[in-house]
Amino acid sequence: MSLVLAAVLFWSTLGVIGKTLYALGAEPLFVVTFRVLFALGILGAGLALVQPGLVPAPRKGLPGLAVYGVVAVGANFALFFLALQHTTVATAILVAYTHPALVALLAWPVLGERLDRRKIAALALTTGGVFLVAGGHDPAALQGSLLGLGYALGNALCLAAYNLMGKTLVARFNPWTVMFYGFLFGGLFLTAVWGGHGAAFPPLPVEGWLLILALAAFPSILAYGLYLVALGRMEAGRAAIAATLEPVLASAWAWLALGEGMLLGQLVGGALVIAGVLVLRVRTGFQNTSHSTPVSTRWAAEA
Repeated sequence: MSLVLAAVLFWSTLGVIGKTLYALGAEPLFVVTFRVLFALGILGAGLALVQPGLVPAPRKGLPGLAVYGVVAVGANFALFFLALQHTTVATAILVAYTHPALVALLAWPVLGERLDRRKIAALALTTGGVFLVAGGHDPAALQGSLLGLGYALGNALCLAAYNLMGKTLVARFNPWTVMFYGFLFGGLFLTAVWGGHGAAFPPLPVEGWLLILALAAFPSILAYGLYLVALGRMEAGRAAIAATLEPVLASAWAWLALGEGMLLGQLVGGALVIAGVLVLRVRTGFQNTSHSTPVSTRWAAEA
């Protein structure tokens, strides 16, 4: 669980860095595309220098890794961007964070993870908390077209696929191999989407490019890497529920770095999310709760 919390801490910086980039004139689709491409370059170079055995494509697993990259990385980022164009930020976040419930429900038949009462209680607390943190109690915040809702639901499904497919893939391959090919195929997909939207380069100052590098290094390589390692050690459902801390921490960063106020409802929502994660902690004690066989020995041949 501690790995998930570390990943969430890095993910929570996305909003502050993104808003700074948008203020410098960068378009969202450009940012997410180069976030992945830079992450691919940094990770590829790092693996080639430190552990080159993880870079070559595992032939039998390549189709699955390709689907994972396109769906869980590329389509995930693109659909959230499209949802923001057709609906409000609050609606996009609320729909996206239905994915822990999807993961918990689908993990039962797909991964054999039991949906127990503690997990259901944690889901109820964290879902209600995210609703308040995103401002769902304000009807004015929940607006948008059916198309926008469709994009947001697609984003939630991609996030669910990220968890379920990631859990399956890290049982076969090293998490860093999974992430490398996820960025590779996801980056190709996003580059094609960005090209279809005109492929315009904004006149970013050096500061802007450094911020994109920061996005690639921290909320991308470190966050996704730590989360994939965590998926190899715990249930996907529990990891997804714990990840609902992201919008809470993102709101805290926005308050500290950007001076954005936090309403009482958001504070109550944050407390509910924390309570939900603590419900999981009481059961797990931050230990491995997965019923699967330890995967570290399966990576040895590739390492």
